[in-house]
Amino acid sequence: MPKFNITPLHDVEVLNTSTGKNVYYSKGQDPCFNIELMSPLKKGWYSATIGIEDYRNKIRASKLYFDTGKGYNENETILLPPIQFNSISSHLFFPEDVISLRFDPTILKDAEFSIENVTIEATNTIKPANASGTSSHIVDPGNIQSLTSDNLKIALQKAFDKEYYLSNNTDIKAANINPFDHYFNQGWREGRRPNNWFNPIYYLNTYKDVQTEPLTHYLTIGLFEGRKPMVGDSSYYHHINQQNRSDYHKNSFIEFEKHDKVDVDLRLIAFYLPQYHPIPQNDKAWGKGFTEWTNVSKAIPQFEGHYQPRLPGELGYYDLRLVDIQRRQIELAKNYGLHGFCYHYYWFAGKKIMDTPIQQILDNPDLDFPFCINWANENWTKKWDGLDNDVILQQNHSPEDDIAFLEAIKPILTDKRYIRVSGKPLLMIYRPNKFPNIKATVKRWREHAKKIGIGDLYLVLTHSFDSQNPVEIGFDAATEFPPNNFNVTDITGSIDPYNSGYKGRVYDYTSLLTTSSTAIRPDYIKFRGICPSWDNEARKPGNGGSIHGSTPKKYETWLEYLCYYTEEHRTKDEKIIFVNAWNEWGEGTYLEPDRKYGYAYLETTYKVLEKFDKQKQRILASTQNVKKTADIAVVLHLYYVDLWSEMKSVLANFKDPFDLFININNSASISDIEKIRKDYPNAHIYSFENRGRDILPFVKTLEIILPLDYKYICKLHSKKSLHRQDGDNWRKHLIHDIIGSPERIKESIQALNNKDIGVVVSRGNSYAYREWIGSNVEIVENLAKKANIKVPDDFIFPAGSIFWFSPRIFKGTENLVHADEFPIENGQMDGTIAHAYERIVGLLCAVHNCKIVSLEEPKSETIAKNKTPKTNVTKN
Repeated sequence: MPKFNITPLHDVEVLNTSTGKNVYYSKGQDPCFNIELMSPLKKGWYSATIGIEDYRNKIRASKLYFDTGKGYNENETILLPPIQFNSISSHLFFPEDVISLRFDPTILKDAEFSIENVTIEATNTIKPANASGTSSHIVDPGNIQSLTSDNLKIALQKAFDKEYYLSNNTDIKAANINPFDHYFNQGWREGRRPNNWFNPIYYLNTYKDVQTEPLTHYLTIGLFEGRKPMVGDSSYYHHINQQNRSDYHKNSFIEFEKHDKVDVDLRLIAFYLPQYHPIPQNDKAWGKGFTEWTNVSKAIPQFEGHYQPRLPGELGYYDLRLVDIQRRQIELAKNYGLHGFCYHYYWFAGKKIMDTPIQQILDNPDLDFPFCINWANENWTKKWDGLDNDVILQQNHSPEDDIAFLEAIKPILTDKRYIRVSGKPLLMIYRPNKFPNIKATVKRWREHAKKIGIGDLYLVLTHSFDSQNPVEIGFDAATEFPPNNFNVTDITGSIDPYNSGYKGRVYDYTSLLTTSSTAIRPDYIKFRGICPSWDNEARKPGNGGSIHGSTPKKYETWLEYLCYYTEEHRTKDEKIIFVNAWNEWGEGTYLEPDRKYGYAYLETTYKVLEKFDKQKQRILASTQNVKKTADIAVVLHLYYVDLWSEMKSVLANFKDPFDLFININNSASISDIEKIRKDYPNAHIYSFENRGRDILPFVKTLEIILPLDYKYICKLHSKKSLHRQDGDNWRKHLIHDIIGSPERIKESIQALNNKDIGVVVSRGNSYAYREWIGSNVEIVENLAKKANIKVPDDFIFPAGSIFWFSPRIFKGTENLVHADEFPIENGQMDGTIAHAYERIVGLLCAVHNCKIVSLEEPKSETIAKNKTPKTNVTKN
C-alpha cells in the first residue's frame, strides 16, 4: 500500500522527544498537515489509514480536506471516524481528481500526538450509496437540505459505534434491539452516548439552541461552527487521573543527562526562593508547618489546558533545612550550564527570616557555586503583593537600618563565591522606590562598604514595577524581572473555564517573547531576563494570573535571542542574564525538574548555552578578518547545515575568484565549521541570529561588505520552505537558474554590467508590489519614509531571497533597519519587517531606475515587468 509523507502547515509545534519520534502539539484549534501526493488521485473510492497516537485524549472530529483544483473549502471535506487501536481508518470517495490533501487531526488546542504511516490505496470494493457522485462522507453546512437521506445516513453510520453502544447499554443488547435505530429514536433523549467521543447530554446542555438529535446537528452544523462534541478533559478529576498515568507525559518528559561543563562568557543567574522550610512567622500567619509547598500542592486547574497542579520531579517536596537538597540543586544547575543563584533575601528592620539556605551556603564551602542576593525590600503580606494590607512583616527603612543591613550582609558579600562585576560584589535591590531617599541610602552604602572592608558595590535594581533609570539614583545597572512590567496579551476570553466563578486572568506566553525582542535598548546597563513560565494560581486560587502556552521550544527561542543580545551589547563581566526562577513553584516559574517536562527546561538551557561555546566563537572569529580579494562576493545563509554539500556543488560553478561570506545556524558544531573551512579555507563564517529568517543576517553582512565596493554580489539561502510541498524544488530552481552553471553565472554578471539592471532573479519569481502587498504595506511605507523615499504606484520586487544584485542599490541603507526591529522567530508567514524588506529590494531598484531581470534560456534577458505571480508570496 502506498505511503505518504506529511508536513505540518500551521497551529502545530514539533516537540523535542527522547524517542526520536515526531510528536506534535496543537497550538490552536486548527492544526493541520499537508499530505504530500506524488501525483493526483483519480476520481473514485480509496481506502485510507492514518497511524496516530493520541497522548492527551484530544483528537476530536478529524477531517480530511481535498483540493480538486478549487482550493480547500468546507464543501470538499471528509469527516473521519475516531481513533481505534492508534489509527484512523476510512473509505473515501473523491468525486473528482484530487491534486492535494490536508489532514486536520483535531479541533482542540493543547493536543499532543504523533502521526506515522499514512497510507492511501485505490479500492473497487466500495460503491457510492447514490448516483449523484457526491462523496457520502461530505457534509455541506451551507446546503444541508440538499443532502440525500442516504448521504446523511452513511455519515451517521460511520460516526455511530455499534460495539461501544452495546457494551455500555447492556439492556439494549439483551433486548436484541438494533442499536443504531434505538439511539436515533430514543437513546439520545436518555443521554446514551453513540461513541466514545460524543456526549449528547453535554452537547444539549452547552448549546441551548439545539432541540433535535444532537449527533446529526454536530455533523451537519456544529462541527463547522467549532462546537465541541464533549467536555473532553474539562474536569479536575479527569486531569488528575491523566497526570497520574505513567505514560501521560512520556513525550514531553526529558530524562536527566550528564553534561560536560559548558565554556561560555555568558553568566546565567537564576533567582532562588528560600521559602521551603518552616519558620515561626509563617506558622503564625498560615498555620503550623507552612511552606511554599502548602500552596503548590493544593492548586487545581481552572480551565482546559491549564497546567496545574505543578508536581515536582526528582527533588520532590523538599525541605531546605536539609543541606543535601541544596547540594543536589547546585549539581543540577552546574550540569546544565547555569552560572549561579540569586537568593531572595528577607530583612525587616534588623530581623532576618528564611535565611537558613543562605547560611548553609556560608557554612559549607564545598557548596561551590557562585551566588548573590536580591533584597526583597517590600512588606511581606498574606496577599503576596508587597502592599500595606494583611501585613506579616513590615519594612521600616531608615538611615540606621541602611547601615545595619550592610553590616548584616558583610559575610555574604565578602564570601569568595559571591558574584562580582569588575571586582565589585553585585547587590540587587528589588524595589528601591520603597526607600524614603534612595540616593542618600546609596551614598551611605558605598561609603560604609568601603569603610568595613567590603569595597565598592555593584548595585542593581529590578524593573519589576517601574522602569527607573538606575544611574539617576546612583545604581550601576537595572535588570528585567519578567513577567513583571512586560506587555502581555490577555487571552482570558478564549479559555474554557471549569469553574463559572473563576476570576483569574490568562495571558499569552508568546507575547512575552514579542515584548522582549522589540524592547528599546536604553542608554544605561539593563540586564535581560527570562521566565520559563509563570502562573500564581497556587497562591491565589481561582483569582490568579496565568501566562499560558509556555513550552521548552518557546523558552529556547527566547533564551537564544537574549544570549545573542547579551553577547552583542554587554562586556565580559556584564554578560549576565537573569532567570526568573530556579524554584518559584508557587508562581509556576522554575527550572527544576517536574513531573510533566522532567529536565526539559534545564536541557534546553544547556543546549542554548552550548551554541555560544567560546572555542566555537574563537574559530568563527579567526575567519572574520575580512579583506577583499575579488570583484564578486557570495553571501550564503546556511541555516540548514546539512545542505552544505548541495551549496558546495553549485559554488563550484564559479570559475572566477569570489569572496565567500557564510552565516551558519548557531546549532552548527565545530566539526560543521571545520568541514566548510576545509572546502573553502578563506570563507568568512559568522553566526548571526536567525531572525527574519535570512534577512537580519543579510543586513548584518551588508554592513561588513558594502564598504568594500564589490562589483557583484550573489545572495544565496539554504531555504527548505517546509510550509510548501515543493520547498526543495523551489530552492533548487531559485539557485540553479542564476548560478546553476558557469554560463548562468557569466550571464548574470553580464546583466549586472548594464547600469539599468540592479537585480537578477530566477524566472517566475518577480512580482508586482501592489498585487502582492500582503500585510506589509505599513512597514514598507515606514521604511521608505525613513529612507526618504517616495513609494511609487507600483514596482517589481524579487521573491525567494535568492538573487544577484549590484551593491550600488543598497548604498545609503546601512542604517535602514536594526536588529531590535526584527521579532523573534515564531513561524510568521507575512507582515514582518523581513517580508517588507523583500519588497524594499524592489523599491530600491525603482529608486535607482534599475530593472529586475530574469535570465532566459539559453542567454536572453527577460525584463521582469508585470509578471504573473506563480509562487508563494502572500497576496492582499
